[in-house]
Amino acid sequence: MATTISVIGLLAAAVIFIVVVWKGLDVFTSTILVSFIIILTSWMNWWEALTSYASGYCSFISSQIFVLVIGAVFGELMAASGAAESIANVITEKLGVKNVILSITVISTVFVYVGISGFVVLFVIAPIATVMMKRAGYAYRMIPGIIFIGATCSAMLPYAINVTNTIPYSIIMEQIPDAETSLGSAPILGIIAFVVSTAVGYGYMTYAAKKTAIKEGTVVDDTKPVKIVPTRDDLPSVGISVIPFVVVVALVLGLSNATSMDANAVVVLAMFVGSLLLVLLCSKQIGNTLKDTIAKGVNNGVGATVMAAAIIGFSTVLQTCVGFEAIKNWVLNFNMNPYITEFLGLNILAGIMGSGTASVQTFFQFFTTSLVEKGASPAALHRLAPACVTGMNTLPNAGGMVAQLNWMKISLKDGYWYVFVTSVLAPMIDSLVACIVAVILY
Repeated sequence: MATTISVIGLLAAAVIFIVVVWKGLDVFTSTILVSFIIILTSWMNWWEALTSYASGYCSFISSQIFVLVIGAVFGELMAASGAAESIANVITEKLGVKNVILSITVISTVFVYVGISGFVVLFVIAPIATVMMKRAGYAYRMIPGIIFIGATCSAMLPYAINVTNTIPYSIIMEQIPDAETSLGSAPILGIIAFVVSTAVGYGYMTYAAKKTAIKEGTVVDDTKPVKIVPTRDDLPSVGISVIPFVVVVALVLGLSNATSMDANAVVVLAMFVGSLLLVLLCSKQIGNTLKDTIAKGVNNGVGATVMAAAIIGFSTVLQTCVGFEAIKNWVLNFNMNPYITEFLGLNILAGIMGSGTASVQTFFQFFTTSLVEKGASPAALHRLAPACVTGMNTLPNAGGMVAQLNWMKISLKDGYWYVFVTSVLAPMIDSLVACIVAVILY
């Protein structure tokens, strides 16, 4: 009975959290409120639970504060220098207004596929995408949803340099050394998932952007050649503008593959060098606004970090209650087709934990051997993982996603629906399709 009440409290807390944040209550207050719902329904020691909250809160800040702050500064410098506008103008002129959403999708897909952090992708692309969307007459609040199309789908492809691809592989090889699998195993399943998710996400965002432009009276004629009129006379050349952009990407890829440097350290160093290059190469354009630009970036970065940390604090409390253990054990004891078990298990764990990395680690640690014994192909299990874990990974309790929206000054109410479609709904559709194919082929 106590466990049942705890589970009900956990689910109620998750729903209430979404509702109150959607209504505009600040995230810190919201997470404390729903934490107490879990504390009361699980008969937890309230002070120990709040201490657990603080532990998760501080842990996120200590690990992500520099990433988010330097990334936010880089983004502000890209905008203030005119580098973002210069790059966006060229892309829009060459590819046309009608291909703006496709351009953003392709760039984010390539970046994440080769191992660029989702935060880096946002900080680098968002300033450029902001200008491109404005030129096309599309709403600013849709940008995170568009970026998430590529950021979400790319991990599903074979050989993607992403933890949701590498973790299942390492655990499978550890538990079943003779398993025939690799980072590119069962490629057909990954390609199917990628195509379906991209089609759903891109198709919806194109439809929504055009519909909103008509409603808000910002429609641009995309049948005529585009000739951009710059908003300022001192824009840096596109050649100068892309240098910091390219250097950041090159440093992240190079340092990640050639050194044992911590992933966050790589991101911070790359962003710092990129920011320094922007200041040096575009000193004329930035001028006297440098101090204010940096201050704005720091404030936005700190704000995003604190908001995300509060959600991680709530998630920490949630994972210590008996209801969470009951749900986890329930997931780990599904008795159905192994691929459907993977689909449901990874989605449920990701939704509750608010972390794809944590859920895929938990699932494969406990599930790999038993699912293979039930006849599942290790290769198919591996390839389905990045698709299945992506769906519920970006519910409103996902700290990283909330931090990104907050950095862009987009509320959950205004921007989350688009994120939901491209990074929750589309991946759930594609992973279910891929699972059905796996049932047929494997």
